[in-house]
Amino acid sequence: MTATERRLKKRALVSATLRSHKIGSFRQVAPGKHRSKCKQCDAQVTVIVNPMPNEIDVGGEMVALNCPVLHKRT
Repeated sequence: MTATERRLKKRALVSATLRSHKIGSFRQVAPGKHRSKCKQCDAQVTVIVNPMPNEIDVGGEMVALNCPVLHKRT
């Protein structure tokens, strides 16, 4: 695992945790592209080590939206 990949996964973990998601382990879906899913809902986060100019390095529902499971409990 490269330093860039490690840094991006950590950024995804921190962002998802701040939005109350329980992030699972990352799986490689393509070279330089990794995806993880929330253990509580179906939200996903994608990490792209070397994104194209029109892509972002960390993105997905997990870093953009709060976990809906948290809101159902309260």
